[in-house]
Amino acid sequence: MTKIKQMLCALLTVCLLFIGSTNAMAAQPDTPSISVSANATIEVTPDTAVISFDVNGKGRTAAEATSASAAKMDSVKHNLLGCNILGNDITTTSYTLYPDTDIKGKITGYTASNSVRIKLKDIGKLGPVIDKISAAGVDTINNISFSVSNRELYRNKLLAQAVENARQQAAVVANAGGRTLGKLLSANISTYSGGMERSYGNMKLMAAADRAAAPETSIAAQKITIKASVDTVFAME
Repeated sequence: MTKIKQMLCALLTVCLLFIGSTNAMAAQPDTPSISVSANATIEVTPDTAVISFDVNGKGRTAAEATSASAAKMDSVKHNLLGCNILGNDITTTSYTLYPDTDIKGKITGYTASNSVRIKLKDIGKLGPVIDKISAAGVDTINNISFSVSNRELYRNKLLAQAVENARQQAAVVANAGGRTLGKLLSANISTYSGGMERSYGNMKLMAAADRAAAPETSIAAQKITIKASVDTVFAME
């Protein structure tokens, strides 16, 4: 019986010590910290352009329409020789063939439409490329979009700058409160917008007869804003 009492007393002592230790830990304050959100932005000149347009062909029959569209597409490719546009940078995004009808619904012919996308990695040639497309018989540019190719390079630099901006802001607050800024405890990328495209649509081109006397097309792309934002938590000492 005495041994049982001794064991119970020992167990009770251990429990009391554990509870006391837990309460002491709970009583200790959390590490002082400060949360700061910051961002970094940069404006860059785009280096890539994407031109979207339709190559249309008409004919009395479906075969004539598809043949006319194919011939015009061959003319586009021929005119673009020497512009350093690789074969895989000229792609078809869709192809449609449909009948043309009069007001009474009678079929008067057919139209074949080849929707084409050209990726241009030298935007300095954008104007001449548009002129060459126009000379091949294309009369409308559906859309021109601009972007930057090396997005990851800008992303990494901006994230580093955003964290540094957050550190500087946190240091100002910590020093004003009589503390010293400590290490970074956590960080989260809240937003990142990289190389967002600027688009220009529905550009009507001159007829080939008028193009010869017209000056070369000139398009100046606006700069693109890239932004990175971070949420950070720093320790204070």
